[in-house]
Amino acid sequence: MNTRLYVRLTLVSAMLLNASCSTIKSWFPDKERDYQFTTEIPELVVPDDLKTKTLATRPVNNTPELAPTPQEPVKPAAVNTKASSKPEKTELKETTGASSAARSPQTTGSSGVSSLQIDQSVGQAWWIVGKALSRQKLEVVERNMDKGYFFVKYDPNAVKPEDGSIFDEINFLFGDDPSKEQEYRVSLHQLEELLTEVTVQDEEGITLSNAAATSLLRLITEGINQDIPNSRPEKSSGPTDSTAAP
Repeated sequence: MNTRLYVRLTLVSAMLLNASCSTIKSWFPDKERDYQFTTEIPELVVPDDLKTKTLATRPVNNTPELAPTPQEPVKPAAVNTKASSKPEKTELKETTGASSAARSPQTTGSSGVSSLQIDQSVGQAWWIVGKALSRQKLEVVERNMDKGYFFVKYDPNAVKPEDGSIFDEINFLFGDDPSKEQEYRVSLHQLEELLTEVTVQDEEGITLSNAAATSLLRLITEGINQDIPNSRPEKSSGPTDSTAAP
């Protein structure tokens, strides 16, 4: 009986001892099993051609850096305002003279017909005449710049409304129209490079020289003359100093 108990105690002690050894061994692992010994690793053999070579390095520049040379400020050249101001005045006078010549038409007779001459090219004269027609509040039915003409409705004997009684105003608004507007063609013909002639024709294309044509050309002339003061530059009241400030 005692022998059996002794055997059992021995087995239990052996099992406990084995378990305790495994636990202690897990706390302190054996490094020699995880890594190979240095004697087992072969020695690194370096070729002879690599032993003599060295790594390429950047060459050192021993030359001292030059300090930047200070640059002198460039002085602006003196502007001769006296010489430059004179051409401007001359050009201004020439422009004023050209505009006054273009805006000063004369009603003259050309081959026995009533005509208006404008010292300007036909293209520029077309714009001048169109602006004059708008100023005179003439009804323009058709206009063509390429062919150089305007179709307008005009009555030289048109009666303008005047202040009167209420009966006169009602009669003027709802009564018969006393005006008899007719359609006229205002044609532009280029005589020279800077000379354009304006004539008045009827619906059949016949150039007129009667009172209606003369009256219509006079209205166009008045409309052009109204635009002359606006086209000229204003003159300064005080003297201009052309000397440049130092």
